[in-house]
Amino acid sequence: MQFQEIGSLIPVWIAFGVGQMLEGMVVTPWLVGERIGLHPVAVIFALLAFGQLFGFFGILLALPASAALLVGLRELRRKYLDSWTYNG
Repeated sequence: MQFQEIGSLIPVWIAFGVGQMLEGMVVTPWLVGERIGLHPVAVIFALLAFGQLFGFFGILLALPASAALLVGLRELRRKYLDSWTYNG
């Protein structure tokens, strides 16, 4: 569509911005988190934390490292629940 004035574009920009925010903060973390077994908030936190600590390289490694950490923590929990200390 062609607009004659800039004011006509504002609703389009708002709709695009809301769509982008929903996609970036809700849909993508939910879908990615479901695939690797992380909560959507954990996905966002992992990206923010690894990005802050290691920059762009950290963002690339955030989800694989978080998924590996999650597997390790689940294994430790399972071993603890099977241990003499817990069942004592």
